[in-house]
Amino acid sequence: MKKNIFKYFLLAFTLLSSLFVGAQDVKGVVSDSSGPLPGVSVVIRGTTRGTETGLDGDYMLKNVKSNDVLIFSFIGYKTIEIPVNGQGVINVTLEENADTLDEVVVVGYGTKKKSLVTGAISSIDSREIKSVSNQRVDQVLQGRTSGVTVSSSSGSPGAGAKIRIRGTGSSGSADPLFIVDGMKVSTIDNIAPSDIENIEVLKDAASAAIYGTEGANGVIIVTTKKGRAGELRVNFNSQLGFQFVNTKMELMNASQFVTYLNESGNATVVDNGVNTNWIDETFDTAFMQRYDVSLSGGTENTSYYFSASHTNQKGIVGGDNSSFKRNTFRLNVVSDITDWLEVGVNSNTSFIDRKGIVENSDTRGVIQNMLIIDPLTPVTYPSGQVPQEVIDRAGNNGFPDIPLLTDENGNVYGYPTYSTGEVLNPVAYANAIQQNINENDQFLTTLYAKFKILEGLSFTSRYGYEQNQFFSQTNTNAYYVASEAANTQYNINRSKQRFRRWLWENFASYEKSINNHNFKVLAGYSAEQTRRPSFVSEAYSIPVADFTGFNVNSGFTLDPNSPVNLTFRDNLVSMYGRFSYDYMEKYLFEVSLRRDRSDKFPASNRSATFPAFSAGWLASREDFWNDESFVNYFKLRASWGQNGNKNNLRGNADVTAIVNQVGGLELNYLGNVGAQITGFANENLVWETSEQLDIGADFRMFENRLNLSVDYYKKTTKDLAFVAGELITPGSAGFVSNDFNGGTVVNKGFEFELGYSDETDGGFSYQINANLSTLDNEVTEILFVPEGTSIVGANAPQNNDGVTRFTEGLPAWYFYGYETNGIDPATGEIIRVDTNGDGNITNDDKTFIGSPHPDVLYGGNIRLGYKAFDFNLQFQGTIGNEIFATYHQPSRPITNKPVHFFDGRWTGPGDTNATFPGAANITSAYDTDLVVEDGSFMRIKQIQFGYTLPESVASKLHVSSLRMYLSFDDIFTFTNYKGLDPEIGNFGFNDIGVDRGYYPVAGRALFGFALNF
Repeated sequence: MKKNIFKYFLLAFTLLSSLFVGAQDVKGVVSDSSGPLPGVSVVIRGTTRGTETGLDGDYMLKNVKSNDVLIFSFIGYKTIEIPVNGQGVINVTLEENADTLDEVVVVGYGTKKKSLVTGAISSIDSREIKSVSNQRVDQVLQGRTSGVTVSSSSGSPGAGAKIRIRGTGSSGSADPLFIVDGMKVSTIDNIAPSDIENIEVLKDAASAAIYGTEGANGVIIVTTKKGRAGELRVNFNSQLGFQFVNTKMELMNASQFVTYLNESGNATVVDNGVNTNWIDETFDTAFMQRYDVSLSGGTENTSYYFSASHTNQKGIVGGDNSSFKRNTFRLNVVSDITDWLEVGVNSNTSFIDRKGIVENSDTRGVIQNMLIIDPLTPVTYPSGQVPQEVIDRAGNNGFPDIPLLTDENGNVYGYPTYSTGEVLNPVAYANAIQQNINENDQFLTTLYAKFKILEGLSFTSRYGYEQNQFFSQTNTNAYYVASEAANTQYNINRSKQRFRRWLWENFASYEKSINNHNFKVLAGYSAEQTRRPSFVSEAYSIPVADFTGFNVNSGFTLDPNSPVNLTFRDNLVSMYGRFSYDYMEKYLFEVSLRRDRSDKFPASNRSATFPAFSAGWLASREDFWNDESFVNYFKLRASWGQNGNKNNLRGNADVTAIVNQVGGLELNYLGNVGAQITGFANENLVWETSEQLDIGADFRMFENRLNLSVDYYKKTTKDLAFVAGELITPGSAGFVSNDFNGGTVVNKGFEFELGYSDETDGGFSYQINANLSTLDNEVTEILFVPEGTSIVGANAPQNNDGVTRFTEGLPAWYFYGYETNGIDPATGEIIRVDTNGDGNITNDDKTFIGSPHPDVLYGGNIRLGYKAFDFNLQFQGTIGNEIFATYHQPSRPITNKPVHFFDGRWTGPGDTNATFPGAANITSAYDTDLVVEDGSFMRIKQIQFGYTLPESVASKLHVSSLRMYLSFDDIFTFTNYKGLDPEIGNFGFNDIGVDRGYYPVAGRALFGFALNF
């Protein structure tokens, strides 16, 4: 009996012992060559269980099995895996990984080791993003990757940026496709930069071809942050700062203006003692602030990340009438339900309120009025000195009830003393005439389930839903300055729009290694529907005497012809696949194929197929490669592929549109009801296709301290899709064509990305990155117009037949006007070039006078660190692009001009040094190359000084880390452009580089801090 009891006791002891051996605590310290390393991820392989090292590099994991494997990873260091094997203490020393080749980059529907990438992909990780002070994600990309142009569409608060990857191809929206956590989205302006883990830019067709129909202009993949298992982590970031105009532009002062106008033959302009510097008076200092907070953590099987962000930015023009407010909330959750099922949700909600002034108008913009109003007009009249003519002006013109324009203190704004027509006091225009309100509520969520079926085989089902609600309202006060600058009643114009998109994707991935042969296969199907169930536009008005406030329910009358209610739907179904192969991670090959079907095209052309191929050779892994060579890594790669674009199309191009009403009124002649064609069918519309060849090489040298990537690309956009049917339809037709394919554009060039990083024995670290790309843009085919002619582009007052043109053999939407050959020293008139040689100067002599496309784009950053101090400098620039200034008003001769018009003017017979005509002939310059300037520039985007509290101090404050910094953004610009700002964006596809009175990018001085608990 005792023996049996002893046996049972021994068996129980053995079982308990094995249980404790199989579930023990493991602790240790993670270091690098400099000492303990905080923030290192320690995860049990195959699970989400893990933790991060503390300030002293220490960690502890509970209930670790003896056969578990621990993965130690940290950005910039080599990832290592260590079997537990019953050890209770595991200390680890990580090695720096300067070449980053073992890092993983996100590609379409998956990830890939950087060393195995055969396409042209640029990456921006959280280390770079955490130092930025930009308010929008698109601005984070500026100057950080080769081949990517990011130019602000405006300097107004919250304004977006135009992103162009490898030049402009599409004739409408040439924006890249945005993917956020796997979900296709319409915009990324609702994401707080602090929520981003990394950004990938897919530049070549092979990388983007898996997205098929919408990858023609490149793809930007944004991955947001996720939580990690372990204790709750709290991060708080804040920015406070001021913005101000930063320009060297000068306008004529009062004395110069009077002299200039007198020389033009206008003797009525005299000095009245007023000398207003309108640039100083229109722009003001504005406050901005941003606050970000996040909470993250997790349990053994579930991790979470929650964040909230608030941004409030005032404008440097317009005071309270120019602002941007954004509140965003994000929740990301990942959970391992079982060993074979992972589920997750990524949700983002944002509320954006934006107010803005009227801009990008060469007759009605606030900035444009600032540039041309005479300096003899005061901002406001002194008390009791309002001219009687101004007081009586509205009444004398039949509108006695219209009040004077006044500021918040009751001071009457100055009415133009000499400038006539549409010209308004810009300060009054920005503050007292019109208010533009825009509200945008956005919701985005992605739900997924990933099934791990067999080793190497997984299946993912992902559903995404996006909903946007837009509301805009423009309130216009009653005023009377001139018959061309008046509003005789109070008006409200408003629109409401809803936008919904759902995307359901199902794809399987299988990877297998056989000896040294590695395979990975992806196959998937997706269905998508985009709806705009309602778009309503309404106009209201109320007489001056009845006005009590801007509320449509307080006496405003709806214009019966104004309500417009439009609906829109687009369906897209797709099948796609990709096969990747490598041998010993040395010989690389990949092929992908996608087939899309969209409702936007005629029935016979709704489907299209987009193939891609890429290959690579990692020569440095060959046996013949000398391990002692200063070149540590060398890879050759090449790719070819096709992508599509349907974003510019409205749908129903194959339908002839007929209406029986115009402006809400029935077409009726003597009792006979009529009809009118508004759009002529085009049954031959096909997919716009971008075909791209890329040849590249990647190098790592000098013990991986130096990295270099070189690419040559040729991007051919065929069957360019135009939605502006009026471009090819004669006015006599009485209708316009529907969407059409207009031609072919080729962009080609070279890209270079160079980086060097190192650290001295004394603890001084430095990293220098630079990128440069060349761009050659050319139209190689044009359709629907007679041979040798052009498609007319953007208009301007000085050139009614277009300031831009689309012509075979020239850059897309080049500048069009007269070429000049100096100033006639005898008369002061412009000498225009007779380009066609017929002996006469006519419109037929107008020609190419400049290109908005830069020949070279470049950017870079310098990061320095010493102990607790850090320094960041970022720059960006272009070379070879021109800017066409169209804010001049040829029909209004008594307007101000830039001071170089005065300094370079012809002053009398015999003047051989003049660069501009005499004052009497200046209006003849507005459609010539005299108003086309070199737009090349280099801008220091950021200079930032940071300090991180030492660990000993931070621990006493019971915080993990605290970094404080001062940042000076967009302060220094080096350029020969004499306008407000050379970083001219564009509001349309055919007016790139056209300066209609551009709202300049503000300089910023910011204080910020990042606090981690």
